[in-house]
Amino acid sequence: MLLASLFIGIIVCYGLPIAGLVLLMRRRKGAGKAFLWGAAAFVVSQLLIRIPILQLVLPNFGWFAVMQRFPWMYGLFLGLTAGLAEETGRWIAAGCFLKGKDTLAHGLAFGLGHGGIEAMLLVGPNMIAGAVMVLSGQAALFPAEWAGVLVGGAERIFAMAFHVGASLLVLYGVRQGKAFRYWALAVALHTVLDAAVVILPQAFGAGIAGIELWAAAVGGAALVLGILCYRRKGGVL
Repeated sequence: MLLASLFIGIIVCYGLPIAGLVLLMRRRKGAGKAFLWGAAAFVVSQLLIRIPILQLVLPNFGWFAVMQRFPWMYGLFLGLTAGLAEETGRWIAAGCFLKGKDTLAHGLAFGLGHGGIEAMLLVGPNMIAGAVMVLSGQAALFPAEWAGVLVGGAERIFAMAFHVGASLLVLYGVRQGKAFRYWALAVALHTVLDAAVVILPQAFGAGIAGIELWAAAVGGAALVLGILCYRRKGGVL
């Protein structure tokens, strides 16, 4: 069962974004470019800027250590900084490098690139390592059970849904000349999504199920909002 769950996780982390990219590239020229810029927006904003600051710079300040004692403050801080970093990265990529490539298909590819590369780099390698352990008879060394692996795969689906929705909002805002308004909406959604990872368990005692339900709700809401923005204006795929 563990091996099957790991293969499902690998399919979610790698197969889902790649399959989506292939389908979108067949539909719309420039979808591949949008996917790559979405991936670049995540790598630069999170891996090269925000995470190094959180891990290497802020621990040197006393106020950062004190803030971690207060779940609401710390959760909102992490959520807001994630939103500011990633949504600003999306805004820059959409406004500077995707001019003329702002259809629904481009937005979907843009979001899949952002959410897909996050899954491929941060979650997928652990899934692959776990599968190798199981196949080599070392399943006891993998630090998770099959149910936890499936939850991790579901979390990636919810996260990708959010990233696609947020990307659609930002790209639509740039397209309509209302970039700041839609960027702010994406930042707000990103904040409430990520802040809950700290706030729900520490302030309300919520377990994994509660956190994932919240992720599914916010991710689904962002995706629906993004699609509706395009559809209400007669956007084409």
